[in-house]
Amino acid sequence: MAQTPSGTNTFPHLSLPLVVRDRAWLSGGGRTPDQEQHNKDNRREHSVRLKGQADAAIATWARQRLEREQAELPPIPANIPLFIKVDPDSDLEFLRHFFKLEIVSEQDDGFVVVASEEIDMATFLDMVGGFAEDRRGATTTAKIYDVFGPDNPQLRIDRLLSDTLREKWHGITDAEIYTVDVGIECLGSTYVPLPPEQRENEDDANFDDRITAWRALAHQAQAAWDDLMEEREGELISFVHGYRGEILDILHDAHLGVATLPDSFTVRIRMSGLGLRDLVFNYPYLFEVNEPDEVGGIVARPEEQDQLQHQLEVQQPDLGSPAVCVIDSGIQEQHPLLAATIDAPSSMCFIPGVNPSDVADYVPSGGHGTRVAGAVLYPRGAPLNGTFTSPCWIQNARVLDNNNLLITTLYPPLYLRAIVSKYAGEHGTKLFNHSIAAYRPCRLRQMSAWAASIDWLSWEYDILFFQSAGNLPDQSRATPFRLGILDHLLAGHDYPEYLVRDSSRIPSPSESLQALTIGSINHQGFTSGNLSSFGGTDEASSFSTTGLGVWGSIKPDVVEYGGGKVRDTSIPPSLTTPSQVCTDLVRSTMYGGPLSAKDEVGTSFAAPKVASIAVAVQRLLPNEPSLLYRGMIVNSARWPEWAESAPNKLNVLRQIGFGIPDIDRATSNTPFRVTLITNGENHIKAREAQIYQIPVPHELRQPGDDFQIRIDVTLSYVAKPRRTRRNVRQYLSTWADWKSSKLGESVESFQGRVLKDGVSTNAIGESVIPWTIRENDGWGEIEGVKRSTGTVQKDWVVISSHSLPVDFCIAVVGHAGWDKDPEAYAKYALVVTFEAINQDLEIYERIAASVNTLVPIQEIESEVQNG
Repeated sequence: MAQTPSGTNTFPHLSLPLVVRDRAWLSGGGRTPDQEQHNKDNRREHSVRLKGQADAAIATWARQRLEREQAELPPIPANIPLFIKVDPDSDLEFLRHFFKLEIVSEQDDGFVVVASEEIDMATFLDMVGGFAEDRRGATTTAKIYDVFGPDNPQLRIDRLLSDTLREKWHGITDAEIYTVDVGIECLGSTYVPLPPEQRENEDDANFDDRITAWRALAHQAQAAWDDLMEEREGELISFVHGYRGEILDILHDAHLGVATLPDSFTVRIRMSGLGLRDLVFNYPYLFEVNEPDEVGGIVARPEEQDQLQHQLEVQQPDLGSPAVCVIDSGIQEQHPLLAATIDAPSSMCFIPGVNPSDVADYVPSGGHGTRVAGAVLYPRGAPLNGTFTSPCWIQNARVLDNNNLLITTLYPPLYLRAIVSKYAGEHGTKLFNHSIAAYRPCRLRQMSAWAASIDWLSWEYDILFFQSAGNLPDQSRATPFRLGILDHLLAGHDYPEYLVRDSSRIPSPSESLQALTIGSINHQGFTSGNLSSFGGTDEASSFSTTGLGVWGSIKPDVVEYGGGKVRDTSIPPSLTTPSQVCTDLVRSTMYGGPLSAKDEVGTSFAAPKVASIAVAVQRLLPNEPSLLYRGMIVNSARWPEWAESAPNKLNVLRQIGFGIPDIDRATSNTPFRVTLITNGENHIKAREAQIYQIPVPHELRQPGDDFQIRIDVTLSYVAKPRRTRRNVRQYLSTWADWKSSKLGESVESFQGRVLKDGVSTNAIGESVIPWTIRENDGWGEIEGVKRSTGTVQKDWVVISSHSLPVDFCIAVVGHAGWDKDPEAYAKYALVVTFEAINQDLEIYERIAASVNTLVPIQEIESEVQNG
């Protein structure tokens, strides 16, 4: 795979014609859960149980509050901290609306962290009593299965603490000082009803009045939420200070080191074990407590090798060239292979207590950020001589210390905001390389604050993060949660099987839905005597962490060459990284050594090689959104041959995601390949469908022909996140997916199936396109995963040319997330590629001509507006 675009762009990407924008048909409803029905059938018994559980919670909370007052402990909010058990698929708003229970956090198995705003739980008990009496309006009590109050402290330990903190919880002492990250929910009990829908025969003026009244309620609620967040920030700060603790404030801004999202804030605090226990057991709005993430890395064991003598003349980028912000350990900015590319005036160190101008890379043995920056510019190694014009500027944002570590006073969500605000906000930078990841596997219950901050910033700014997947160590220091390569081998888990075990899961923030998460593969295999590499060419690197990610999302998204490892035949084996399994990387010469070498491996160096593809895409389409860049990169990715023939394709997906991206496929076409893309920033609202149509000329679908055509479709979208919910549909303000026409299905039939007011038909000869993944986890060739879970949704298929439909249609469909505003939207880009994989059927010009026969809806709307 080449990493430099080949030649001029003779076959540019085509524009996807949007032909219909209308109300979508969405399925819904379902049967009553068995437990809920059982509760309805046994009203008195269920009411007695819930009343007993609530009475116990009330009594325990009253006693604990009195004991706290007598002990003169710092004050806490009066709301009773509770757990409620409901059906996992419930809409939780009934708890707020009918029971005056504040929803703090939804968990993945029906448990909900709530806080009763009434210390006597009067409304709750009245509803429970009414349910026993079959009183009108009390039926929703059947949806509540159980109540667990402060008399169940183990539940809070099990469900609010990270795995590592839970393991050491019983060893926490009163006087010891601990540093933790805590999440506090801030929506309160303010309830916003669903927006009104226009009634049949209702005139527009009356409907507009009702919508205006609803918006006034929504604005009042937003103001109340903003005030509540400020109030709770103050309450938490007072609580921490009451235990003589501190908020670790790195930005010294108005929020005192608090990272906020629409529903919550997260803050890093330092306080005594006594205060920490009080916080965990009694603070009603708390939804998570984590230890600060340690950064994971690889210590290579380089061998002596010949030093390359570079005589390369490096020239500055052209005016208007893209910039890549390297968030790392700093960069050796005067390095001969980098100096001409560094945007030196923008360089900044964000480490507390370090001079902001101290941006050098002090990491021993060749540096880290210097290598990453070099991989952006020279993804296949720097040439030894000649002239090289840099395709981009490198911006240097230093956050790692001299040992390549994050110090605990540097809270990741806050440094990310500071960096993006500076480089995207002030310099217009779109591309950010973040080869920094935690040591331990990410949690699956909720999105981490680190990852959620990337997701929020990706909504707020037009940016794309290139996130390294993270590395497995040779031997673990955090068993059982993170096992190293040797730990797996000693336990009888050989390569590549150990890569898909839970202890090899990606760490934070690699689970981010918006970041392009990049794993590592071997660029070649190696065998010599009793030495052999883990895997061969294009197979997953032995150290590369894997998916699936949070809520079953596909991670890593793509892979690139980050090197490999070698083992011998001893037991346990020795692990080494000879030059044959290392890719050529620029290295720092601060402590001596060559300008570049094959002496280091890791996903850290795979990520910037994908960023280099984004540079080429941005140079080609500088005014298009970064969502399109992400879609084009993922759409260009392919599985290598070994993956296509692997018996367990779910494991392949978990190891290498959508495969290896290709710069030529991302940026250009051939007579045998055509890519169509959306242009500009596209918005999709909930309950809306936008249909794109690609007419397929008759000469490409002749009945007697059997050319193999590969179709790739990739949807890339972004919406506003929040952290206190359990799945992607409630994590995002609006979520989206895509549907395709069937084989043999007409445009009219597809519209009838997708649109609310359409007429659905099942014509003879229609059949579902056999996509690889599909929209349900049991429908595609790869079972156990569905494409709609993430915000980059790719699928692909190879079909015979004679099976192609007359019109290939894709509908992007919007769905309601947590934002009830009917004008709420997601931003998206769509990419579609057709390719004759044997290069035996020329398709580019024919599809280009057929697309030109359509009049896109944008042009029709523009003509109407200009009337």
